[in-house]
Amino acid sequence: MHVNYTDTEVLCTPGKPGSPQITPVSSLAVNLEWTAPESIGGSCISSYCVMYGSPAAPTVLYLRVSVEGSATNCTITDSLFPGRTYQFAVAAVNAAGCGEFSDFSFSVTFAGETGNVTIL
Repeated sequence: MHVNYTDTEVLCTPGKPGSPQITPVSSLAVNLEWTAPESIGGSCISSYCVMYGSPAAPTVLYLRVSVEGSATNCTITDSLFPGRTYQFAVAAVNAAGCGEFSDFSFSVTFAGETGNVTIL
């Protein structure tokens, strides 16, 4: 019996992206920007998953949003509330699945609709 092996590339999930950097947009919105992972796992990055939540809440609930394509930035405007502190993390997604999440960003607190955003 003779078996022929061909070169095949094993797909892995992408590596860990850089921690998101926060730029306030308004009293209840932020821009996030991060660096792509060093390893893409043998397949192009198809999207990023952004996880965010308020670590000081009695029950820590993290929301996820999807950023389509390979862009390494997004604007978060959903489910951000005045007086709450949030942290953000991102993970790259390719054909093999979702990779490891980045370290969390610095904390950001929203003062309210007419207030300021404070980055801690």
